[in-house]
Amino acid sequence: MNASISVVCYKSKTLSTGEHPLMLRITKDRKLKYLSLGISIHPDNWDFAKNEPKPKCPNKELIQKVILDKKTEYYTQVLELNAEQKDYTAASLVERKTERFALKTVREFYEELISNYEELGKTGNRRTYKASLNCLKRFTANKLDIFFSDIDVTWLNRYEDWFRERGCKETFMSVQFRTLRSAYNKAIAAKAVSNKNYPFSEFKISKFNVKTKKRALTKEDVLKIITTETINPIPIRMLARSFFAFSYLLSF
Repeated sequence: MNASISVVCYKSKTLSTGEHPLMLRITKDRKLKYLSLGISIHPDNWDFAKNEPKPKCPNKELIQKVILDKKTEYYTQVLELNAEQKDYTAASLVERKTERFALKTVREFYEELISNYEELGKTGNRRTYKASLNCLKRFTANKLDIFFSDIDVTWLNRYEDWFRERGCKETFMSVQFRTLRSAYNKAIAAKAVSNKNYPFSEFKISKFNVKTKKRALTKEDVLKIITTETINPIPIRMLARSFFAFSYLLSF
């Protein structure tokens, strides 16, 4: 069900001037959300049947322009959400518009991060995010002009499948997803995306097995290295074995 957007003279609140505030009323799924337009009007100047200023209302043209601009602004948001097949409520639509965001694509935000780390001389961070950006580019066939809000759990699962199809190790995948999560968190902090649809609450990076197999030699293997006699021993190798034996025995 699409949202219905109208402007009403809010009689439930009367100002000291005797005027009522004009409110944008958004209705969706039988739920209402009101948003003040920042202007008020005397009830004698408002046509309650048509929800518009009366012909003789002072500043009628200005009031009509404010109403038209605000309704157009919210109808545009509704069309965008419908086109993206994203669900919303009357409340979330208002919050989406009233909260100030400097929306940036994933590509833009990553490139800014990489540039900032380069300026600060943090080459390690720069390489980490550069490698993450390159992986994202390959996964999306370089179509990375998407918003962080487009990265949901389904998207992350497809990204994981893409890694696994290429035989990537768990440790490598863990690093890539941790870097992406870090970038998403930084984007939230920078108001480049809302945290309402944060996907990493459900997509758990801890599932990746990053334990390293033990590679320590057994005591028997060490003794074989130390005690086994060699035929035609090469001095440099014998010296290396002596240093190894000394280091091993010194640890006791």
